[in-house]
Amino acid sequence: MERPENKRGVPSVFTCVDGTEVKTKEEWFLKRRPELLELFRREEYGRLPDMKDVELHFRVADVREGDDIMAGGAERKTVEVEAVRKGRSFIFNFVLFVPKGLKKPVPAFVLVCNRGIKDCDPARHMLSSFYPAETIISRGYACAAFRTQEVAPDYEDGFTTGFHRLFPEYAAPGVHLAKGGWEKTGRPADAWGALTVWAWAASRIMDYFETDPQINEKQVAVVGHSRGGKTALWCTAQDERFAMAVSSCAGNSGDALARGSKGECIKDIVTRFPYWFAGNYQKYADHEENLPFDQHMLVSLIAPRLVYTTSKTF
Repeated sequence: MERPENKRGVPSVFTCVDGTEVKTKEEWFLKRRPELLELFRREEYGRLPDMKDVELHFRVADVREGDDIMAGGAERKTVEVEAVRKGRSFIFNFVLFVPKGLKKPVPAFVLVCNRGIKDCDPARHMLSSFYPAETIISRGYACAAFRTQEVAPDYEDGFTTGFHRLFPEYAAPGVHLAKGGWEKTGRPADAWGALTVWAWAASRIMDYFETDPQINEKQVAVVGHSRGGKTALWCTAQDERFAMAVSSCAGNSGDALARGSKGECIKDIVTRFPYWFAGNYQKYADHEENLPFDQHMLVSLIAPRLVYTTSKTF
């Protein structure tokens, strides 16, 4: 195998933190892959809090079919996902379309919808090229979509709404009385950002798919555009149940290399969207060369599963 010239000085996917080289498949999955996941969690996207005391509940709230559901070609299910922790809860919904006349479970797409309701209208009164659900159904696939705003807001909210409200101890600095004395509270520098929460939500849809006999959970792809594309890549990198990531224009902090970038850079994105990332990511603004990784490593974490990416240049 010939490797292209490393003109931008990106670190090697196959060189471990301790300097050893990955030579086998086993070394990749047992050592290097977990190592890279930890770096991305700690330094860029942030890690989820301890989830052991979070209860999840799934409820199929509505099932409809008929001539007004994709001209009779699909069944529509509205599924409610509730997360509960220490008396606090939050709910998000996703809508699943499944083609009619199934003879066996079908593959499916999960859309990370970072746009308004018109782009994932559950009634399909407004056809959208952003989410061509009718075309997907006509080709024998199921498709589900959730709106990112229902899970975690796409603005700086102080981490107090949606998923974030389950963990009030992370919302603001201070102290609280805990067993054994007073403890500091507030967000650690490696705490999750919105991209990680949106990825978590996509994985909860996979949880549901594993219980639905109409869905082939071994053939599910996560799809997203822009910040949704970043989410699709990060979700698939972490959750090996997904067979494929489809990422459109993920750009900086998605699938575009940070080193030597001539377009959007880390400083641009953490200035505009600091809440997408862990606090640790701020230190790489104007210092991309100090990153212990680069974004090609995010894509590598999905191997040997499938990745389809697109980008746009001006």
